[in-house]
Amino acid sequence: MKTKLTVVAAIAVALTFTACKKTAGPEGPQGAAGAGGPVLTGNLKGYISHYDLSGVKIQSGLSGDTVKIDGTSNIAITDANGLYTFTGLTTGNYNLSINKPLFGSTKIQSIAFSGGSDLYRNANICKIPTTTVTAFVATATVVLGINYINFSGTITAAPYAQAVVVFVGNQGSTNVSATSGSNITYYTINVAANATSFSKNIPTYEFYDVNYASGNVAYFAAYMVGANFNASSYNDLTNNRTVFTAISPTPITTSVTVQ
Repeated sequence: MKTKLTVVAAIAVALTFTACKKTAGPEGPQGAAGAGGPVLTGNLKGYISHYDLSGVKIQSGLSGDTVKIDGTSNIAITDANGLYTFTGLTTGNYNLSINKPLFGSTKIQSIAFSGGSDLYRNANICKIPTTTVTAFVATATVVLGINYINFSGTITAAPYAQAVVVFVGNQGSTNVSATSGSNITYYTINVAANATSFSKNIPTYEFYDVNYASGNVAYFAAYMVGANFNASSYNDLTNNRTVFTAISPTPITTSVTVQ
């Protein structure tokens, strides 16, 4: 009799827990979004440094640079110290474009401006070369059993050290230039003061790394470039390519079959 009562009691307890089990109801409505951070105003400032054709920093003539907030009509002009100032800017992300006649343009990108104080962002620009590449060839060669592509050519001489930049076209394309998206990589070649020629060997395997194969034709474009590379270029955030702006206006192009 005791055993039967125990079993009955256990069943009753089980039924009680079963009857009390809850099932999830429908999800309630989404609550209102919380308040965003404060919107503050402040000043965005910076100094634009200038470099000459030999890569030396210029100490005078720093006024008159145009600094523009991309996507707006908001423009600042640098003063005699090369300082630009945007006043009363609100919290946000900004991109700036900097231009000056006879100099390559540049950009200051992805500025996270919190406002409430002064924020400084500086930039560099370099004079556009007045010399040019006068001849340029690319040749497949072998040195000590290793395949290379040799870049060589002639330039206008200058009493200061210069540099040549060679852009490599995208595999399968005959169009190559300094324009962002029309090249896959580049090489720079330093040239001594008063020199009129340049030459550089590039290992062929480096072209394999950018999707070329043996038998493909590679196309190249050569320009003179400002001696201070950091003041002659910026990074294109859309494709992560370097854009050179302080370069000679017209390139010399050539091609070669990759070994």
